[in-house]
Amino acid sequence: MNITAFTSNVDTSTSAPTLPLYTLTPRPALLSFVSDFHLSLVLPVLAYWFISAIYYVISTYNLFEEYRIHTPAALKARNRVSALEVLRAVVTQQIVQTAVGLFLGHVVFGTEEMTGRETYDVAVRALFVRRVMQHWVLPAAKVLLGLIGVDARGWSGRISDVGCLGMSYLVIFPDMALGNKSGTFGGALTLMDRGFTRWEIWVAQAIYWIFDPAVRFGIAIFFSDGWQYFWHRAMHTNKWMYRNMHSYHHRIYVPYAFGAFYNTLAEAFLLDTVGTTLSLAFAGLTTRQATVFATLSVLKGVDDHCGYNLPWDPLQWLGEQNAEFHDVHHQSWGMGTNYSQLYLTFWDHACSTICRKSSEEKQRLYKKETADIEKRMRQKAEEMRAE
Repeated sequence: MNITAFTSNVDTSTSAPTLPLYTLTPRPALLSFVSDFHLSLVLPVLAYWFISAIYYVISTYNLFEEYRIHTPAALKARNRVSALEVLRAVVTQQIVQTAVGLFLGHVVFGTEEMTGRETYDVAVRALFVRRVMQHWVLPAAKVLLGLIGVDARGWSGRISDVGCLGMSYLVIFPDMALGNKSGTFGGALTLMDRGFTRWEIWVAQAIYWIFDPAVRFGIAIFFSDGWQYFWHRAMHTNKWMYRNMHSYHHRIYVPYAFGAFYNTLAEAFLLDTVGTTLSLAFAGLTTRQATVFATLSVLKGVDDHCGYNLPWDPLQWLGEQNAEFHDVHHQSWGMGTNYSQLYLTFWDHACSTICRKSSEEKQRLYKKETADIEKRMRQKAEEMRAE
């Protein structure tokens, strides 16, 4: 399907650049053997089991023991659900989430994404940059230059080549020629022929390819974290919700990687499926951006339950939200704190639900739990020998 859009001059002044025409066509798949939409459903699942397998090997062979939060004995003795039950629940959840994703894609939102208007969108941002310069930066610059006794128009006459300082033609004298049109870089020649300068195109490209996606990811993260925090907190403060929806996850007192998304289907649907879908839609992420966000969220969720504080783990460099932070929430003495999940701890700080215990106090509590476990295991071994 091809869609051609026709545009006219946005600004009727003689110096206003024209916006280019564009034709929309289906975006080619990133990988030849699977569509971008289906990849967005498959890749997070593969990422979940890939990183879980890595941590399973680390835990099984007790590698990097000095960075473990809990001992292997605590992992076996304290958790109240078997690994097989966790495995079955997580796989079931992933099957349901994939089915929901297929329904939303094929029935509600559609699976085809269009491309072809990138140059047009860059031109729109370049026009915005020019208007900001003309209506805000230029008047302010003229006032400041006047205050220090500089003749802006006289100075502009002595500048023969703005070169890298391309923005100076607007700051000093807005009616100067629109810049050197030589050179080709990523379709910029077309926009320069239409009246844009090289620096305007560079700034517009940076906005389009870097700033815009960063803002969208920021919106998705903030919305997702807020959704997770308030529903997670509600599932602790509401007894019915805790008993019927969230208590299953807290059968794991010693978190481990592939138990990260061990939940009831109701909790998984509400927190993960609905929350992620709304976050992606609200932020306006493209299919490929949504794939990155969903995959990173899965990797972060698994890493937060891995049970290790690895100093070289990049996923634990993102801030306060890490394996140790979430492990506190799984302990009896910290269950009423640290509700934040995945990225930020903003809402815990804002709502005063952050754990205030010092590192020394946490270590004392961890050591006490380990000592109690070892004591119970010795008693059990003695009872078995006595029989």
